Amino acid sequence: MPLDPGTCHRALVVEDDPAIRRLVEKLLQRRGIVIDTAHDGKQAIEKIAAGDFSVVIVALMKPEVNGYEVIAYIKSRGLRLPVVVVSAVSQQALSRLDREVVKLVISKPFDVTEFTDGIAALCGEAVPPRTQA
Repeated sequence: MPLDPGTCHRALVVEDDPAIRRLVEKLLQRRGIVIDTAHDGKQAIEKIAAGDFSVVIVALMKPEVNGYEVIAYIKSRGLRLPVVVVSAVSQQALSRLDREVVKLVISKPFDVTEFTDGIAALCGEAVPPRTQA
């Protein structure tokens, strides 16, 4: 179910793997979310500083500036910008996440419905409950 077309929801997708970046972009566009992308944490911080996003989707392991640094930047600026971490790192690495900023963690490989429903919910869309089979 797409978001209300009268409301513009923008997501920043921070992913250095072009195939994953394109997949995430297509999945979220189908939900009516406008996508901007960054290939690394440095570019993400520049776009966050200049942009107006509803949510940031970031993988933790990035060249130069990593996902933890992007999260720290958002917190240091006092931005009320929810972050979704999409990662295949260990539970120990995930335990270091700042849960004031990180609102959702999705493990790779991810379930498409869980991923898109989670992002849509953070953007303010009411997500219908899943029915049990």
